[in-house]
Amino acid sequence: RDAGIALSRRSRELLAAVDDTAADEMVALSEGVPLVRHDLVTCMEVLKKNLDEPDACSMLVVGTEGGQVHILDPSGKAVAETHTLPSTPAFLATAGLKAVEYRIAAACRDGRIYTVKDGAVLPGAIEAGATPCGMLRLGGGLDSQLVVSTLASTVHAYQPKGKRSYSIRLPEPATCLEALELRRTRSAKALLLGLASGELRLYSERHLVATLRLGEPITAMRFGSYGREEGSLLAVSASGALTVKMLQRKARLEAGESREAPPEQDVPLSVPKKTRLYIEQTQREREQAVEMHRAFQRDLCQLRLSTARAYVKLARSGRGPLSSAPGAKLRLAAQVRGMGPLFRIRLSLHNTGEEPVADVVVAFSLNPAVYRVRQPLLKLPALVPGVPVQLDGDVDCLQPAAGPGSVRVFVSSARSTLPLLSALVKLPAAQGGLLEG
Repeated sequence: RDAGIALSRRSRELLAAVDDTAADEMVALSEGVPLVRHDLVTCMEVLKKNLDEPDACSMLVVGTEGGQVHILDPSGKAVAETHTLPSTPAFLATAGLKAVEYRIAAACRDGRIYTVKDGAVLPGAIEAGATPCGMLRLGGGLDSQLVVSTLASTVHAYQPKGKRSYSIRLPEPATCLEALELRRTRSAKALLLGLASGELRLYSERHLVATLRLGEPITAMRFGSYGREEGSLLAVSASGALTVKMLQRKARLEAGESREAPPEQDVPLSVPKKTRLYIEQTQREREQAVEMHRAFQRDLCQLRLSTARAYVKLARSGRGPLSSAPGAKLRLAAQVRGMGPLFRIRLSLHNTGEEPVADVVVAFSLNPAVYRVRQPLLKLPALVPGVPVQLDGDVDCLQPAAGPGSVRVFVSSARSTLPLLSALVKLPAAQGGLLEG
């Protein structure tokens, strides 16, 4: 049981015995009685024996709850073959002839599709991505496509070797699916999908051909000959009603050209003619491709070097919001609060280094004719790594009619003659008249 092998009811009762005495009595009563394991049938399908004809001899394929696939003999009284799958099969699809070559696809509850080929279970499995809710083979023969619908509102079509051909995204999960095949009047092949909303969809490969509303969810449907009509569909709804639909003999089941590509694709592009200059330029690029690539790489390296030098110069001069001076790694952020004529500049200093920084002051530089700082110099405590420090600087606007302005904030230290970092704070136009009213 721990190895995943299914046990009979008698074996399970023996393992559940209370003590050794009860187990001995059970063994004595079961002596000489053959072991029989009753299983439940989960799905069935038909496999042709030696001829691919509608009335030819066939064999019943049965899937059970224990993960087994049985192939019965034509009389249905004995089991011809038994194959064990890793999971319980929910749907079966057959192809080929039992006496020649055949394949049985089993969609299991673990979301995988296993294949039985000529008496052996193939080692590989097809990953459906979700729990299958329907499966069929579209077309006859061993080269037919395997169509699987899942509870994730998707329909996948697979080639005989397991490669996915296409996928269809549905607005809701499909409740049933059926193959539409015509052979007498004309040759046609399509896929019918019944959705939970009662909508019936007809697909030609991945292209939607037609839709039909039946009014209630479809639980089962079958397409085939009914009376003298070759194309007839019988659908059973959730309420138990039976709906019969006849396919029109002149109905188009192929996807139109407009479904393949938009009409704009047929409009030719106005491609300019190749001039002599263009041809000479192309020839020069072919002959001097190596030299042009080297020149491009050289210019790219020079651009990177110039950018790095400018960044280092900016960091050393203290004109940026980040400082990389020796012994100090600071970051400055500034916010302006107020509408004027009184502004409050909230500064946030953050030590991103590994050592504390002491003796740090903040200074303001501005136009004295327009602005006035109530405390132009602010002394800061020691900046501990990882702990931000916030401080406020109040600025008065002396001339509200002067318009927007700016204030330069410097962060300096007694250990350096240059500022550690700086920031340019933009001040909006003062709304003095608005506040007075």
